[in-house]
Amino acid sequence: MSKNSGPSDEGEDIVVDIEAPPAGPAEFEDPDDREAAESGPTDLPGAEAPLEGAPDAPEPSAPVEVAPDAPRSRVRLVAFASGRGGTGRSLLAANVAVYLAQAAKKVVALDADPAGGPLHQLLGAPRPPRGFGEFLRGKASSLNELIVDTPIAGVGLVGGEGSAFGTTRPKQTAKATLAAIAALDVDYVIVDLGPADSTLTLDLWLGADVPVLVTLPEPASVESTYRFAKSAFLRRLRSIRGLDRLVASSNGPPVAALDLFRAVKLAGSPTEKLEQEIRSFRPTFVVNQTRTVQDLKLGTWIASAARRRLGHALEYLGHVEADETVWLAARRHRSLVAEYPEGKASKNIERLGRKLLSLDNERERPSANVAPLRLEEEQTYYEILETEPGVSDEEVRRAYRSIKDIYASGSLVIAGLYEDHELAELHARVNAAHDTLFAPDRRRLYDLALPEADLARAVRAAANGGRRPSAPLPTTEERAETSEMVVDPDAEITGEFLRKIRQSRGIELGDISQRTKISERYLRALEEEDFTDMPAAVYIRGYVMEYARALRIDAHRVTERYLARYRKNAAAPASSAAT
Repeated sequence: MSKNSGPSDEGEDIVVDIEAPPAGPAEFEDPDDREAAESGPTDLPGAEAPLEGAPDAPEPSAPVEVAPDAPRSRVRLVAFASGRGGTGRSLLAANVAVYLAQAAKKVVALDADPAGGPLHQLLGAPRPPRGFGEFLRGKASSLNELIVDTPIAGVGLVGGEGSAFGTTRPKQTAKATLAAIAALDVDYVIVDLGPADSTLTLDLWLGADVPVLVTLPEPASVESTYRFAKSAFLRRLRSIRGLDRLVASSNGPPVAALDLFRAVKLAGSPTEKLEQEIRSFRPTFVVNQTRTVQDLKLGTWIASAARRRLGHALEYLGHVEADETVWLAARRHRSLVAEYPEGKASKNIERLGRKLLSLDNERERPSANVAPLRLEEEQTYYEILETEPGVSDEEVRRAYRSIKDIYASGSLVIAGLYEDHELAELHARVNAAHDTLFAPDRRRLYDLALPEADLARAVRAAANGGRRPSAPLPTTEERAETSEMVVDPDAEITGEFLRKIRQSRGIELGDISQRTKISERYLRALEEEDFTDMPAAVYIRGYVMEYARALRIDAHRVTERYLARYRKNAAAPASSAAT
């Protein structure tokens, strides 16, 4: 985990200079202490007048200098949080810890709920006599002395205390906790965070290398997930010099990042710093207890809606299916992954674990160049329909229908995101986009009027066959870091070989299908070598080529070797029929 400026134990001012933000996850001071100690002008940097309705803000102290060559802790902190209880957050935290231990990683699971959560039970261990509260009260000098063994080899536990409900919580200081985590001699610390209304929860989640939100396919849970993301971002801004002045009183509903961006822009103030923070805020999330086909699509839709309404790129890690083995393992006080490794939920958690392992390097790379952040009312018609210039009329119609369904009144995806008038305005823009892009003459004139940057994107889209990539294409630096896997010229390329490469990289078939526009049915047939369920050989060549490119392996060599195997299997039945 990173060792940037963090929350202050003694209440001193720790301020991050946003002119040169440190790489990696941010760690924060307690803004409440600073606000109580100081007050100052409310003018935005570079603004002639403060924003209307902006709260009084303190005059920040000098930024703390962080040495660029400061040593980086090898500990990877993964923090699980949720906007409300009952999401299965503790279950996922416990079993992800087990999976990582099975992958030969040294892991500590930390129950960071001061009142004590069920993490010990889900790992099959008794509640430790001393827990995390001891550290918060200063009765333990380090977390090392609180770690106990569990029945799972490679997993240590810092448990909760199980104190009486209603008792006073110990002093909550995230800076000391993050420093203590960084000092541990382990590969991963998996934190099961406490109530969402705790500043300790927000600060530990913000300080994690991989902050994870857990939600359910139900309106109250989805709404609380958005609210947690908005609250965490505001908490982050309150500790950043200059941007702390934008954050109003903590009373009332949290403000969306794009609404802050709109206010700054309308005030004529510089927006670059705020835009940088909005883009760098990239939490991940998991949809738990999925049951229907619609539930399986929910994660992708939530990521899209959050990007449109909040401005953040929430990264969808995957789903966990509802499975009776979950409560069976819980009743027996056993780890789900260890007790029922072949269960649906266990397989889903294994995929999450592989994805987390693959995130180690990916999240540290600089993101590819992207278009400037735009408010919803400033988006082009292509952005409104979430498609690209150069797509066919049928793709425009399909995108239109999808957007109308996802953003329909009462849709699960937009729970808590839009007011009624905002949703009506969105639908009006969507209808206008469809009416223009679906009419060839109108579309031609509209394309000619696009800004130069969007015209360049149109040219690239046309050169790419008019297909919209489902994920940003890698930059030159990223391609250098993730060079294509070299395939032995004499190696036999089987469907099982391709499947193992895909799983080792934490990629699901749905991800490849979305990127390549190839049906999951055919992709699955490629892996299972179910040649009877495949189209003509000319299509198979294209499918294998796109599949290999998605995995970043030698596409041409893999395609030729796979087709040789296909022809061999196709010729065998013909020979048998002839005899």
